[in-house]
Amino acid sequence: MKLPYRLALAAFTLMILTIMLGYAVAGGHFRALDIGVSNALNLRRGVSPDWLILLMQGISWIGAGVQRFIIIGLLSVALWRWWGWGAALAMGITTVIAAFTSDVMKHYFERIRPDLVQQLDPITTPAFPSGHANNAAVFYILFIMLVPQARHPFWQMAAALMILLTGLSRILLGVHWPTDVVGGWLLGTSFALGTGAVIAYRQHQKQGEAPSILAS
Repeated sequence: MKLPYRLALAAFTLMILTIMLGYAVAGGHFRALDIGVSNALNLRRGVSPDWLILLMQGISWIGAGVQRFIIIGLLSVALWRWWGWGAALAMGITTVIAAFTSDVMKHYFERIRPDLVQQLDPITTPAFPSGHANNAAVFYILFIMLVPQARHPFWQMAAALMILLTGLSRILLGVHWPTDVVGGWLLGTSFALGTGAVIAYRQHQKQGEAPSILAS
């Protein structure tokens, strides 16, 4: 099976797994696991180190709000200058659609956020899937796919670390269950791989002219 079809199949599989996980957690499954992991990881003001709380809040801050769209916008412009409008659209459109899909899923599943400890980044929207985890997965994976220099293991490890830390920060700050974060990672990776499938297909059509990590 050629690369574009393998990526498309992987993207479809991850999307199905995200939906299945959503129904599972909405039905009360994995609750004991969520509570156990949350109790072990949740930070508590006055108990946990202040520097760690500030670090996790900073990591979460990067992945949300206006600042997230500013970063995406700047990188999209840079991609346009480096590799053309196709790369810029791939980053911009995919991240926006992924964020919209995450919001739709949140309101569909209507999962209540954790209340085990005081939230250190108070938020009232539904919990599943984690928008931060979704945004981080789609953004950093696309970064690896679209930027040729990202072939270097250093950038790949940095991207993986940011995806991990962004999701972990939401659990540590007490605003997401672990399964919310897993759902966000699955959803974001699904969108990134779906876009990767389109890019790889176009590259095969053009005999690999576009310089990307997906080029065969």
